[in-house]
Amino acid sequence: MRLLARGFHHILVMANIGAVLATVLTYAASYISPEEFWYLFFLTYAALPLMVVHLVFVGWWTTRRNRIAFLSLLTLVFTYGLNNRLVQFSFASKSDDQLTVVSYNIGNFVENGRDSKNVTKTKKDISLFISEILPDIVCFQEYSSHARGRGDFTDFLLDSLGYKSGYFEKIRDLRHEGFSGMAIFSRYPIIDKRFVPFKSTRTTNALIYADVVIGSDTVRVMNVHLQTNRLGHAEYETVTGLAENTPETRRGILKVMGKLRDAAKERTIQTYLVEEQILRSPYPIILCGDFNDLPSSFAYRKVRGELQDSFIKKGNGIGNTYAGVFPSFRIDHVFASESFEFLSHRVHKVKNSDHYPIVSTLRKKSPEN
Repeated sequence: MRLLARGFHHILVMANIGAVLATVLTYAASYISPEEFWYLFFLTYAALPLMVVHLVFVGWWTTRRNRIAFLSLLTLVFTYGLNNRLVQFSFASKSDDQLTVVSYNIGNFVENGRDSKNVTKTKKDISLFISEILPDIVCFQEYSSHARGRGDFTDFLLDSLGYKSGYFEKIRDLRHEGFSGMAIFSRYPIIDKRFVPFKSTRTTNALIYADVVIGSDTVRVMNVHLQTNRLGHAEYETVTGLAENTPETRRGILKVMGKLRDAAKERTIQTYLVEEQILRSPYPIILCGDFNDLPSSFAYRKVRGELQDSFIKKGNGIGNTYAGVFPSFRIDHVFASESFEFLSHRVHKVKNSDHYPIVSTLRKKSPEN
């Protein structure tokens, strides 16, 4: 019996060491471009599970008064900068001069069906959500609208909800369904705008920005949509059926990994364009977007740079924003310059798209801060 217990102990020690090595590599993955070494990219999906594993190891060894507990404890301390992006617990606050910002990938209003009846219902539900929140600034990704005609979603925002200005960049022609692209709507005047295209095809991945005048200040609102993974129905079926060890499943897994790898490389190129626009901005920045990538990724770290993350400042839990088959993923983000103070961050679990909307409130810091 003692020999069995000793063997189990050695297995746990080796597993703990393996988890430490995997965590170090995961931490390194956010600093190494997928273009240079794409193998590490897949470890970014393991960041949150590995953190949980280390917490379990700390608890296990501590209850046995074994100093090996320091192995995982020191790993958690060393990778705090990464873990801090994954889980948060905080309290919201309010201010009379707060600004409410929404970032929302609405999936061209087709999440509940492409027929006109379902599209109309989805638009109505999203309209109701925006009407209840009444944000000052809204950034939409995968936004679609008709070229002409009254009563469309754009008209609703500008006419019924009273947004003073809007910027819709038409990126793809959906023919009879209108146009798809990205949009920014503001209760404050937009004095300048720009479209920064990416070299992606058959997608609406791009960067747009609008310079918004708020009181005596000008703020550059950036809306980013990084490269989509392009996983279709067949790939999602492969992911949900991983328990089946069949040749078809194995081929499907390789196909999924290939698509994720290629998309990660594309996002890397795009992040350099976004970073350049951030550094060139003469104004404080509010950046919203669908990154299609995790907080443990190279793309997240590169785009965020010196900006603040709304989730890190005021988020709770794991803050997942993807409403598809990967429920623990936080791939949508709201960032802001250091001249702002975040007051709240909330992910609303409304199922009108394969993404949940983020609602953040912030305010301009006073000079003494």
